Amino acid sequence: MAFLLSVSSNSLAAAARQSLRILLWQALWIGVLAAIFAVTLGMRAALSALAGGGIGLVWTVYMAWVLFKHSLTHGMRMSAVSFLAGWLFKVVVTLSLLLVVLRSRMFAPLAVLAGLFGSMVAYWAWFVFGNKYASDADGK
Repeated sequence: MAFLLSVSSNSLAAAARQSLRILLWQALWIGVLAAIFAVTLGMRAALSALAGGGIGLVWTVYMAWVLFKHSLTHGMRMSAVSFLAGWLFKVVVTLSLLLVVLRSRMFAPLAVLAGLFGSMVAYWAWFVFGNKYASDADGK
């Protein structure tokens, strides 16, 4: 992971580094949400929120991986079609994981959805709060 955080002029590598920072930000807030659920609603709700948040983290992990992969070739094979295919893959995987988790009797459905929603809110909040004073292209 340290090699992704090093300085690079490759814009895709910079985006991959930013994705890793967003991933850490999301994981932090999912953990906070799960802790709140553990205190107020119990352990089942907390684990359900972690499962839903984990499903939301899949998006960021996948995006960081794709950006890093394309940064190695300096984006030579990246096109609108590969971007659309990647987005479609993310949606299918997310919906599939959500379906599996919601069909399971182990998890509380509303807490799973709250964890997924919390993950999405944390993702977008990064661009509002976590990146407020960044001046470089990669958000540092």
